[in-house]
Amino acid sequence: MGRNSQSGFSLVELVIVIVILGLLAATAIPRFLNVTEDAQDASVDGVAGGLATAVGFVRAQWEVDGRAGSSVVLDGANVFLDPRFGYPTGATSASTSATGMSNAECQEVFETVLQNAPRIVQFNANAQNQRYTARVLANVVGDVIDLDGNTVTGVDLCVYHQVATLVLGTNGVPTPTPDLTTASANGITYNPGTGTVASFTNQ
Repeated sequence: MGRNSQSGFSLVELVIVIVILGLLAATAIPRFLNVTEDAQDASVDGVAGGLATAVGFVRAQWEVDGRAGSSVVLDGANVFLDPRFGYPTGATSASTSATGMSNAECQEVFETVLQNAPRIVQFNANAQNQRYTARVLANVVGDVIDLDGNTVTGVDLCVYHQVATLVLGTNGVPTPTPDLTTASANGITYNPGTGTVASFTNQ
């Protein structure tokens, strides 16, 4: 019987394999890290598109109703609006001013006009297990021309931040207080004077 011959990888072959794996890791890992950010961006864009469509439905229903009153019925729910503009401003009869919005009314718009709206709370509440926060930024829009051609000043802006992109404190409240410039935050803005909905990313 002859001796059993055993062969393995040489040191040079092992070094080559390690170098190749290192190169693959250096190019692949950054792409995997961006997958989460891309998914968050896509999610915000999708919700913004749905919100824009729903806001348009409210305005269209109001037009069909002959611009009568300060509310419409959308999918079985009353949606209140500012009759100067025709865009949603809340879910109660007290919510009919684009220049006097509250955090609660911004939340109501989101929850009322969207079918199966993502979970949402006001920005100063516990946001754990939520998808979005709602906040009003008062008097930031500037002048808007209403349907009668009058200039309306002090129109408010609703801002919806994606919770996954916020830093939450130990009590679940976003910290620092989220606004349009919060670092790494994604969100959506809604202008109740023009009906404009836009998504933003600060990454």
